[in-house]
Amino acid sequence: MKRGTALVITAVAGVLAGALLFVGVASLTGSGKAKSHLGDDRFVVGRARTLAHTVDRLGPLLFQDLVGGEQDIYVQHVDGQWHAFAAHAPGAPRRCQLKWRGATKDFIDPCSQQAYPADGSGLTNYLAVIDAKGKLVVNLRAPS
Repeated sequence: MKRGTALVITAVAGVLAGALLFVGVASLTGSGKAKSHLGDDRFVVGRARTLAHTVDRLGPLLFQDLVGGEQDIYVQHVDGQWHAFAAHAPGAPRRCQLKWRGATKDFIDPCSQQAYPADGSGLTNYLAVIDAKGKLVVNLRAPS
């Protein structure tokens, strides 16, 4: 077989393989069998006891959503209780990410200037629990 013929056959086979892959992914996505999100519904933050010391000393932990860009959260420890909540006011754009004010122990929305308490009241909250291994776990798919 000549070199030119081999290149043409390889190129055609590559295009066919790509087309089949595209059709397969499109079919799976359209059927509803593909997951609609990446990652896990549970976010294991870390050892609760260690994190409590850090948060009590330095303030809440901010975790930014690197995949979807929509679900930034704060994890906060207030009066021995864990809280996890959205880092934006309801309906606010991502650029209006809440800022922690250590002096007043609250959050401020830089766009509206509205203040929110340290426990995230008034924001979208997520269930935060300590599992059997002492790890803090946040359920990101169950806003409360």
